Amino acid sequence: MKNLVIVESGAKASKITGYLEANFPNENWQVEACLGHIRDLPDDEKAVNPDDWTDLKWQETPKGKKTIKEIRKICKEVDCVYLATDPDREGEAISWHLHADFEKKKLLDNLQTKRITFNEITSSAIKSAIESPREIDQNMVDAYLTRRILDHLIGFKVSPFLWRHISRAKSAGRVQSPSLRIVCEREDERDAHRAEEYWPISAKFEFEGAFLEADLISIGDVNLSKNPVNNEKKVKTILTEIDNSTFSISEIQTKPQSRSPKAPFRTSTLQMSAASSLGYTADRTMRSAQNLYEAGLITYLRTDGISISTSPNTGEPFSEENPGPPPLQEIRNLIKNNFSESYLSENVRIFKSKVQNSQEAHEAIRPTNISLIPKKVNLNQDDQKLYELIWNRTVASQMSNSQHERKTLHLKSEDNKYAFRASSRKSIFLGYEVLTKEDDDTEFQFPENLKEGVSLKLIEKNAEQKYTLPPNRFSEASLIKKMEEEGIGRPSTYASTVKSLRDKKYAYGAKSITPSDLGRVLTSYLKSIFKDFFIETKFTAELESKLDEIAAGNASWQDVLDDFWKDLQSYLNRKIDDIEISNKDEFKTRQVLDLLNKELHDVIFPKKQDGKITRECPKCSAEVSLKSGSWGYFVGCSECKWTKKPFDFSLDWETYQVLPKDLGNHPEYGDSIYADISINGPCVWTLKDEKKIYGALDDDERLLDIGLNRAVELIERDSGEHILFTEKNSGIPVLLKNGRFGEYTEFDGFNKATKLPPENKPKNPKVSYYNPHEMDYENTDTRLFVLKTLRIIGFHPETNQPIGIKIRKPGKAFKFVKFIKCGEKEIECPSNFYKLEEKEQKDLVKEALELEDFKVI
Repeated sequence: MKNLVIVESGAKASKITGYLEANFPNENWQVEACLGHIRDLPDDEKAVNPDDWTDLKWQETPKGKKTIKEIRKICKEVDCVYLATDPDREGEAISWHLHADFEKKKLLDNLQTKRITFNEITSSAIKSAIESPREIDQNMVDAYLTRRILDHLIGFKVSPFLWRHISRAKSAGRVQSPSLRIVCEREDERDAHRAEEYWPISAKFEFEGAFLEADLISIGDVNLSKNPVNNEKKVKTILTEIDNSTFSISEIQTKPQSRSPKAPFRTSTLQMSAASSLGYTADRTMRSAQNLYEAGLITYLRTDGISISTSPNTGEPFSEENPGPPPLQEIRNLIKNNFSESYLSENVRIFKSKVQNSQEAHEAIRPTNISLIPKKVNLNQDDQKLYELIWNRTVASQMSNSQHERKTLHLKSEDNKYAFRASSRKSIFLGYEVLTKEDDDTEFQFPENLKEGVSLKLIEKNAEQKYTLPPNRFSEASLIKKMEEEGIGRPSTYASTVKSLRDKKYAYGAKSITPSDLGRVLTSYLKSIFKDFFIETKFTAELESKLDEIAAGNASWQDVLDDFWKDLQSYLNRKIDDIEISNKDEFKTRQVLDLLNKELHDVIFPKKQDGKITRECPKCSAEVSLKSGSWGYFVGCSECKWTKKPFDFSLDWETYQVLPKDLGNHPEYGDSIYADISINGPCVWTLKDEKKIYGALDDDERLLDIGLNRAVELIERDSGEHILFTEKNSGIPVLLKNGRFGEYTEFDGFNKATKLPPENKPKNPKVSYYNPHEMDYENTDTRLFVLKTLRIIGFHPETNQPIGIKIRKPGKAFKFVKFIKCGEKEIECPSNFYKLEEKEQKDLVKEALELEDFKVI
């Protein structure tokens, strides 16, 4: 019997084929990949008919068109097709699309089709799947259809509003927009934060040659954690009194502590842990996890589940009659054999998911063969580290608790006015922490002979001025955690949603996600127009719940779509100031800006020294407004053309009134130096050879406090230049300069920014670090390295001017473009220039510059 097994990824095919042939040697097997969705709704508003949700205009995807053609040919030569796409909602939909295509092409008359799923690519899992096929789950397909139609409706009904009303906004999304709102609201909290001064006080005490540090926790009846010392005058008084006091131990508390291991990974916790432990982005984590899954090393990577299978292993070399131990038992056996029985938890640990709207009933992410320890696998660096992280977490989940002893000393002055506290932590038994090393606390133990009533000698005291900090921005990991808590998105969409925010320029960064001005303006627009609708996290979470109910067969998918369409229509037809927002002729940019001026009033307009927000222009007193220009949004005055960046409170309204402030003439260049504001913040500038040169202020400097001498220093520091060496062919110096964006090396129009390696962590192998301060420029190889770093290819045969590649970002485009440059001449070259052979590169340069030949470095 000839069988075809269709999977999603070709990387799985050879491994699955081997397992099939080993377990079912009497049958013929062929495994092919469909490479994801073979068809989708086209970018056409008419693809969905709200009057009949079953009337969908499907279209083959560019990749799917070629793939399905090949699969159809194979179907004519086999007896049975196993649809083995991924075991989630999208995987079910892909199988449904394949079956629908076979039916349309009349291939099912002489062909059996069976739906199978497996959670891991192992012999046991493949054998079990083939032996227990099922029908396509129409409820899961209906949930997919609902999700896809919802996304299509939002894309084609809401996005056109954005294109008309919000400059450069690309789209809104059912999951994307609430996620962006979370990021923007955190930024609003940061903007609203007012730093408050406080002074933590600590002291160092000595007892019989041993030293201990303690923190001041109370003064009399005042608890300093609730009412901290907040000015220097008080601090001086306290330190003087502490200096004149004697201290003794009033109480010693000793408490045992026990910590339990965390559950095995699900998708979101894997992404979070990989971010904090390995510095991986969510997208990078999922790529590596996909590689591990396709290699048969871990179970399915998109899951809400945190349980581990207790089903016996019946795959090769085991059988139904002689099964192997289940995965959970294999883990416990490994702990007993490799770590000793004391490291094994007394009872089997059972973990239950607490995730809101948990969808898939899959296992946790775990190694498929727990005996394959990380040292035994040979993978690329990313995959190796991730496998070790997963292996450690899985094994640790069945290990015993770690045991510690926490000792706390309470110290008081003789008059009981000042109370200090010191703590130590002693490890009794590492337990699961032998693998995870989650606690980075440095262990410190007090001398054993310390007793209550013992006097301590004050050695030194410290007080440090600090200010309360705003809430941290979300990292990728913490944003995914928040999305999971709010019930928006799914394991399969977390990484792509976060990446989408960056790709569409709505936010920047991975370790500290900062919304762009565009992202904040877009969110405010959606909050105003679609209040209580899809922009709300609660609404999106409820919609996810409805999708789950559809998948479980407890709700009608068409009823859910009917309700959504009704709500969407009411929003699209709503009126603002008696004008329908869908009216292209009347609801224009002015109405949108008026709406945004109200919504964003407290975060875009200038703030006075008394804390009040004002729309009065600091130059002419006219009313200022949010505006959209060629380079983005700004606040500006239509009368005098004064402008400022939105969401920026680096300067107050009174300071804007006097800017630019003339500080006097530069002693060398003769032109006035001005205190001013640039796109990068407060600065001083003057003209040199009719070109502005800048100096940036230090963080603790106020712009209006800068005098002429200090301004000259700043300009000299930030705009000065230093000759590293003179290139011998051209006679042109290679310079080290400072500009608005920092330090850089420059050579005849070619430049390279200084990029220093991190101090407290390993270098990123993908980053090209460049530190011009640690090079020996007398060395010929060093000079050659610098020229190559500047992308110099060679020199003109007649003028000896350098020839190289200049990378520019023309206009408002987000794409960088490469140019072949020699002097003032620049000719665009292919984006894959550096992937070409050396001879092809040279030929391109000769053709561009019309040269027969040139000197290559």
